[in-house]
Amino acid sequence: MNKEQRRKAANAQRQRENADPDESVRPLPWVLVMLLGAMAMWGSFYIYITPSGEDSAYGDQRTVTDLRPPVALAGGPAAIDGKQVYAGKCVACHQATGLGVAGVFPPLAGSEWVIGDEVVLTHILLHGVNGEMVVKGNTYNGAMPAWKSMSDGELAAVITYIRSDWGNSAAPVLEATIKAQREATKDRAEPYQGGKDLKS
Repeated sequence: MNKEQRRKAANAQRQRENADPDESVRPLPWVLVMLLGAMAMWGSFYIYITPSGEDSAYGDQRTVTDLRPPVALAGGPAAIDGKQVYAGKCVACHQATGLGVAGVFPPLAGSEWVIGDEVVLTHILLHGVNGEMVVKGNTYNGAMPAWKSMSDGELAAVITYIRSDWGNSAAPVLEATIKAQREATKDRAEPYQGGKDLKS
């Protein structure tokens, strides 16, 4: 077989083969195009009608006041957010609602220990309490840790917060009060032994 014959035979073989498949350009189905357009229009409309600024009906329900930094008051706690201190130190036991855990951790909402004598409350946070305490008619037998490692400003801020949230409406506690009570009880090395020891 000469060269020309071989070329013809190769061409004949190639002509018998089917062409490689090729996907042509196909437009999106019109139903899908309409759906995407409708979704884009609805998204734009939703953004337009959603209020912003003072209205907290959407999102995480925080108001503008919640987002503003605390304002330092003359003679009061420095610009320390008592709510943040509470969230970092106290919320695990007393809960975000201030209701505590029934039979285990006493509530702060409506507690006579919280809205009562600020000096006693200051002693609780400075030195802690072990043993029985009656809170809102229920007896709790546990351990409250001492928070004397916290600054006077932090203690004043968190005490002021718990005395004014969850329906509580007691007066704020000044940083000077914490400082005075820390000095007055500086020799105490143990926690108070229950509510009776605190009252005495």
